[in-house]
Amino acid sequence: MPHFTVSQAAEQMAKAGTVSQIVASQLSQADRSVKVADVKRGFEDPQMSCFVIDASPSMDPYRDAVIQGQQVMVNTLRGSSKCRKNALYVGQWLFSGTPALLNPFTTLNANGGDTVTLLDSKNYRPEDGNGTAIYDTVFQVLQDMAANIAYSTSQAIRTTFTIGVITDGDDNRSNIQPDEVKSIVQELTSKGYLTRSLVIGIDNPDLPRAKIEAIREILGFAESIFVGQSASEIRRAFALASQSAVRAQI
Repeated sequence: MPHFTVSQAAEQMAKAGTVSQIVASQLSQADRSVKVADVKRGFEDPQMSCFVIDASPSMDPYRDAVIQGQQVMVNTLRGSSKCRKNALYVGQWLFSGTPALLNPFTTLNANGGDTVTLLDSKNYRPEDGNGTAIYDTVFQVLQDMAANIAYSTSQAIRTTFTIGVITDGDDNRSNIQPDEVKSIVQELTSKGYLTRSLVIGIDNPDLPRAKIEAIREILGFAESIFVGQSASEIRRAFALASQSAVRAQI
């Protein structure tokens, strides 16, 4: 995979008018190198779908349902139009006190055999977590988006993105200012790069529906949905995340 630093990507995007200089500076905080997807020109413009999954200790009761739901989510995406046309890339992140990349943007193959990671009891261990860093994780996803936008643009390819966040708690660990995250989200949305943004909250005493909606507003996302705490509701959260990504392909 090619590499781009976030600052290189942000500078390139600002020069091209893709983002403002203010957003470019915000993106360049905590500069790092990003492995970008080696996209190729084809008949179909690529879509990159981001899935951000809470792995904090409070998610431990839902562990089995999360693993099952994520696997069904990926299989659902395999049947989508973009996937059948080899134009769907999937990136996945886990988060507790810090973000953890599960897999970078990777081509999802309709028939399987790709390197998109499926959750299991070894790689999904919420009992090892220590907090909830939603904003830091979304910021890292936005940096990865920026690097991939810059690389795709350099290849004369128009790439769009979707993002779905699944959580059962409010942020209590992030260092990034959430208004900076919001401004980046809003600018990428207004320029047509971020086509769907969804936060799915697991309704519980620590995260009532009002807080779920507040997280959506703080992030600048377009949509919030709540689900219950049963295993079937947790699986439904992943179904909703995949449906949101598929709807962006229409």
